[in-house]
Amino acid sequence: MKVFFKSSFILVFVMLTVVVSSCGESNTDKAEKPSREQLKNRINEMEDSLKGLQADLTEIKQIPNLTHFELINRLLDYYHNYPSDLYAAECLDKVHMKYSGMNIQERAVQYADTLLKEYPKYINRALVLESQGSAYDIFIHPRDTSKVRYYYTLLIKENPGMEKDKKEGIEDRLNHLKMNFDEFINYKMKNMRLP
Repeated sequence: MKVFFKSSFILVFVMLTVVVSSCGESNTDKAEKPSREQLKNRINEMEDSLKGLQADLTEIKQIPNLTHFELINRLLDYYHNYPSDLYAAECLDKVHMKYSGMNIQERAVQYADTLLKEYPKYINRALVLESQGSAYDIFIHPRDTSKVRYYYTLLIKENPGMEKDKKEGIEDRLNHLKMNFDEFINYKMKNMRLP
């Protein structure tokens, strides 16, 4: 019973935070652009709430999708209000990863594409390119091998100092794109040399 009340309390707290923050705005507040600090604080509050829920996952079993969507909305608020800020690129990356984690791959790749297009010098660009290649190779159905080839080729081209093993693994995957990912893994397992 104690576990039920604790998980109910956490869920109610998160929901009240969402409702109060969205209903507490007056018409004059909507006309004013929120500051970077205000938006970052709202993002940090939601991330902290999610960390708290994650810590109690054994008790609450699952974090409600509404909570994840609230974080996504806050990240996108920052991006839309301050698109030229470097933190906006990080916000898009977090949105991309959040959608990917929720297995909403179509939205994940859309936001990753926006990130790659609008922030070509983003510090984690290589990870985003790799994520895009994997998403189109494994998760998006039907598979789009032209997109897999595009993202993996771009990843190799833009990262000449990439580790040799990683580069060879990506090139091997590119040479066997006719196989889906499971077929490729089976092929690699059959041809693996044992020591």
